Amino acid sequence: MRLSDAIKHLAVGAVDAEAPVELMPAEVTSVSPLELKLKDHDKLLIPSDALILPKRLRSGEEDQLQAGDRVMTAALTGGQSFFVLDKI
Repeated sequence: MRLSDAIKHLAVGAVDAEAPVELMPAEVTSVSPLELKLKDHDKLLIPSDALILPKRLRSGEEDQLQAGDRVMTAALTGGQSFFVLDKI
């Protein structure tokens, strides 16, 4: 790895560390399979394999998610995983 590439890599890591989580509102578009649509990204659907749900919001629980529910998500660094915090 060249020195310039190493510096770029370290700089990107430092920027990501400053904001490791971004809060993003979303809407449940489908329950089976679970999919979310981010509020400001109408065409971007988040599939169930990228979602982390608290037990109380899972299928079979009293407060399970339904299509049309609005939720607050925390997008983890890189946007590869989304933790559903709660209904809003």
